[in-house]
Amino acid sequence: DKVYDYVNEDFIWSYFSKAGYRTGAIFDDYHVTAFHYQKKGWDKPPVDYYHRVVVLAKNNDKLMKATSSNCFGDMPEITFNHDFWIQMASTFNNSKTRPYFGFSFSVHLTHDSHNMASAGDHLYHRFLQELKDKNIINNTVFIFFSDHGQRFGKTREMYNGKIESSTPYMFLVFPPWFHRKYPQIIKVLKINQERLTTNRDIYETLRDLVNFQATTQLGDINKRGISLFQEIPRERMCEHAQISVEYCVCNELTNSNVSSSMSLALALTVQDKLKALIYTVLDKCSVLKFKKVMRVMEEQPKTTRVNQTPVNSTRYHITLMTTPGDAVYEA
Repeated sequence: DKVYDYVNEDFIWSYFSKAGYRTGAIFDDYHVTAFHYQKKGWDKPPVDYYHRVVVLAKNNDKLMKATSSNCFGDMPEITFNHDFWIQMASTFNNSKTRPYFGFSFSVHLTHDSHNMASAGDHLYHRFLQELKDKNIINNTVFIFFSDHGQRFGKTREMYNGKIESSTPYMFLVFPPWFHRKYPQIIKVLKINQERLTTNRDIYETLRDLVNFQATTQLGDINKRGISLFQEIPRERMCEHAQISVEYCVCNELTNSNVSSSMSLALALTVQDKLKALIYTVLDKCSVLKFKKVMRVMEEQPKTTRVNQTPVNSTRYHITLMTTPGDAVYEA
């Protein structure tokens, strides 16, 4: 039942605020974002420029509801949000005494269908072009990211879909002069493109930007988050970064030739686990049974783990369908 005000100091915009930055945040939906889904957000605005009132008014307006959720009247919603940042950046871009930090997250366009992403291509291109044309990008670090890949639909049921759902994209854009002035930093960033990184590393990178030091070193493998200005150790695995097993894509998965009896045993184990999760309402539900095993894959781990001891166990990933309802589960 608590709101986020009591932990707002830990959010990245607070670090920038304490360093004298103006801060802003905008979301296109205040029901499904990480800060509001089944949560209450904040009592007080977490940043200096907060767009919540405008977005709520739009989402509650009867005429607006009659149009696509991807539009703000006759304007694409993404463009409306982009214009907010262009105005903020244009206003404060030449202020050397108080720079700015902005956080934006859009869900409407692609949340329900990744195929809709192409509808925003020209809108994002225009936004990026405007950042360049107005010279905003010359003193701005721009991070373009997502929180996860597609999590449902036919694509998700395939192996490629499983990998894609756990590998969100992350692009960092630095001003051209930054590349010339700090070639060692750019070199490390390029190295880290081929290493295991997480959003926690981005958090640490942003903290480094607040008090930027043009130094590079090997990151501490035992830390959950490592700034991307430090070289991520080649040996880093999911265990080091505290990535849960179900989201780890470090180890290769191959189709397993397990026996039918083993496949059945795995399926029944998952079925029993599901029943345990809903045991308090079992008397109100139909009897849950597995309908078919869709896929069993075997994890091919690296030769060592965190403690550098050989792995001598096998982990299976099973996808099955239950009845009634034809629900698909992974375990």
